[in-house]
Amino acid sequence: MPYVVNHPVKIHFQQIGEGPPLVLQHGFSDSISGWYEAGWVKRLGRHFRLIMIDARGHGFSDKPHSPTAYELAHRVADILTVIDTLGLERVHYLGYSMGGWIGLGLADAAPHRLLSMALGGIHPYGQDMSHYRIGVAGGMSRWARLVQQAAGGHMTDSGIRRIQANDPQALAAAVAYDRPALAGIASKLHCPCLMFVGENDPLLPQVERFSSELPEARLVRIDNADHVQTFYAAKRLAPAILAHIKRSEMPASV
Repeated sequence: MPYVVNHPVKIHFQQIGEGPPLVLQHGFSDSISGWYEAGWVKRLGRHFRLIMIDARGHGFSDKPHSPTAYELAHRVADILTVIDTLGLERVHYLGYSMGGWIGLGLADAAPHRLLSMALGGIHPYGQDMSHYRIGVAGGMSRWARLVQQAAGGHMTDSGIRRIQANDPQALAAAVAYDRPALAGIASKLHCPCLMFVGENDPLLPQVERFSSELPEARLVRIDNADHVQTFYAAKRLAPAILAHIKRSEMPASV
């Protein structure tokens, strides 16, 4: 399995497909496998060179137990280390929830590395992570049940097992601190941006607000979906993301 090392955390990633490079970063307590299971790889892998990364603390990446290891700057450096190792100057980026948060950090620290962004279920105004802290404190089986309930009972057995297999100390460390606000991020995000969110997601008002602050951003709302269910709406979202990336690659005069 391919890895890179970011001082000194080992980060696992996978590549599949050919075409423009598209980084995929999953949400909290998930892994690369989630992109396959939810249908994203099937729908996007024919069009792009997908670069899927197991976030630190997740999947086959290292799982430090110190909260400081999960500062946003370290997570952003993980992404940059992967794309630097692959010799890529600029990439398209798709991130959901925690993966979207990492994407915002990337836009803040290195906006020149981005061709376009598609961010789901995330905003830059800061977030209280106590719900996650309480959830994982009850153990991985309880956390898996909570996620399953949030998904309306539609998660697969393999998805539940994937969540249960997480390292509870690593996940606790990953949400030990609340997410700080990223002041001024809208002025830095000059690449084309697509935002998407479930209409039943409690974060909907903040996502709508952020989308309105971005020049020429597009917002896609998923009917009858909450935060977890939106990630599993790949069949509905993939065409919008494909069109978004194709538009971003058109000459400015078109």
